[in-house]
Amino acid sequence: MRRHNYVSAEKYILSREFFGMKLGLDNISEFLSDIGTPQDKFPTIHISGTNGKGSTAAMLDSILRAAGYKCGLFTSPHLVSLRERVRVNGQPIPKRSVTAFIDRHRHALSRRKLSFFELITAMAFEHFNRSKVDVAVIETGLGGRLDASNVLHPELTITTEVSRDHIEILGDSVEKIAFEKAGIVKTEVPHLIGIMPKTVERIFRERCRQMGAPLVRLRRNEYQADPTRMLLSLSANGLSVARQEVGLYGVHQIRNAALAVKAAMLLKERGWKINRASVSLGLKSVSWPGRFQISRTEMGQTLVLDVGHNSSGVKSLVDSFEKRFPGRKATVITGLVKRKEHQEIFDHLSRIAGEYHLVPLNSRRSVDIAELSASIDFGPVGMVSHRSLMTGYKKVLKSSGIDDIILVVGSHYLVGEFIEKFQLK
Repeated sequence: MRRHNYVSAEKYILSREFFGMKLGLDNISEFLSDIGTPQDKFPTIHISGTNGKGSTAAMLDSILRAAGYKCGLFTSPHLVSLRERVRVNGQPIPKRSVTAFIDRHRHALSRRKLSFFELITAMAFEHFNRSKVDVAVIETGLGGRLDASNVLHPELTITTEVSRDHIEILGDSVEKIAFEKAGIVKTEVPHLIGIMPKTVERIFRERCRQMGAPLVRLRRNEYQADPTRMLLSLSANGLSVARQEVGLYGVHQIRNAALAVKAAMLLKERGWKINRASVSLGLKSVSWPGRFQISRTEMGQTLVLDVGHNSSGVKSLVDSFEKRFPGRKATVITGLVKRKEHQEIFDHLSRIAGEYHLVPLNSRRSVDIAELSASIDFGPVGMVSHRSLMTGYKKVLKSSGIDDIILVVGSHYLVGEFIEKFQLK
């Protein structure tokens, strides 16, 4: 049998994208059964949502680790390396573990034609089991009901929020998308939801009623926020945090933090050893690159990176920018995938944009820049298009002053390429 090195193992994994996206659980369930059902060997928390699920998962992971638990974290997509998707105590899955997984299961993976996401999901579950984690926080990839991760028997399920995204797969209305997200609700397992419109909340309430699952809601009156200084106060269920610093910047991150704390409270009720100190330390120390990530360019300009890539996510970014940089404008470098609400995205960005620089993504999913520039009403904001991220960024650097703000916003492909090429942490 062929033995892989990491480069060839990664190439094999990426080749599974040839099989496209598979919505359904039979294939992944049968494969996991073949390798010993590793997903059943440790407790899990399962998280769905359109935006915020990755940040909420990262915060809950950080809280659990601060409480002394060895914690696995499964998220998607990645920014630079696919190893980022699978972490134990904050450390990406080692190259040797990726290689060993492919060597052990190459025949079964090929025979069952597992998709890229199915393979990564199975690899995560086996790595968490072999690492003997105490718990794993698992983020859905897409939707929930038919997502490959929806084979779990979790301690708690969470949905952060629901808005329009991936409508070509999940449905053309928020209600249809909510139905898919609610598919992670399990029999008699508490389901926690963020703040949602009543029409969307009703779908989760009905799903929980059908499954006999307690529905728990984050309520606006349960927490107070100081978004300017990123402070959160929340008290419920016998555990409270007062004016706690949140390590991720953004108005929306206060809501995500409140949801993570509420989840910690529910776990405490179920016997988990979580206290106020671990919540405070976990929120303060959380790291999640590409989410309103502020740094400096090599020439000294303020640089903001954000993976906001749909209308709701970009609106949250703009709200946060206006809080952090009141009255300021940014030079916006952006690249987007096809089939997004492009006009709505630029309508939100127009509140903070001084100039747009459109760049293609290093992906076949990239929107055509010429088509995008011809189809969007940019209003009074100037627009320049470029052949690549590198050429666009270099031009922006040369034309920007030391006091200017450069905002790189859009797809994970864009932000990941930027971090990799310019060696940002």
